[in-house]
Amino acid sequence: MYSTRILIIVVLATTFLSTAHAQFYRWVDDDGTIHYSDSLPPSKSQRQQDVMNPQGRVVETIAAPKTKNELEEAQKLAVLEEQRRKDKEQADHRDRVLLAMYLTVEDIEYVRDERLGTVDAAIELTKLRKKKFLTKLQDLDISEQKFKDSGTNTPPWLTKSRKHYKEQLANVNDILSIKEKEKLAIKKRFASEINRYLELKQPELAVQ
Repeated sequence: MYSTRILIIVVLATTFLSTAHAQFYRWVDDDGTIHYSDSLPPSKSQRQQDVMNPQGRVVETIAAPKTKNELEEAQKLAVLEEQRRKDKEQADHRDRVLLAMYLTVEDIEYVRDERLGTVDAAIELTKLRKKKFLTKLQDLDISEQKFKDSGTNTPPWLTKSRKHYKEQLANVNDILSIKEKEKLAIKKRFASEINRYLELKQPELAVQ
């Protein structure tokens, strides 16, 4: 009899302790109905869940797993955020280099003018070559006219030479176009560097 009473007391105590530490789940179905359970049905595992203690207080909220679209959107945002971080690091690095390289705006202008001078020299040299090729073509035209006046067919070497100098002329024209674009790029780049330098050193003088 005594041992039976002890067994009943132990069972009751175990049941009480189990209930006292139990947790319950609360979720809302598609119809808006609130459900409570001591275990979450597998079919509801994709929903947000509130974990509650026996007193009915929410002790934890388990967020619903993200959908495929939400995961893809989160991935896109992560990629954009990483790119923004890298862009900022690069911009900060450029600022440090800019401040380390130049002491004044005049220093930047001096380097700019040197770069432009180098390009201008290449342009002048290319223009001299262009003039040379134009002269060669004019000479060939004169020679061809002489052959025609004498009733002689244009010789193959003349035709071949004209083709050669026309190709060379096209090449130098391409080079001149490239060099002019290079000059514009240099001016644009250094204008940007001067303005950024002023933003860092003298913000009131920078172009807004």
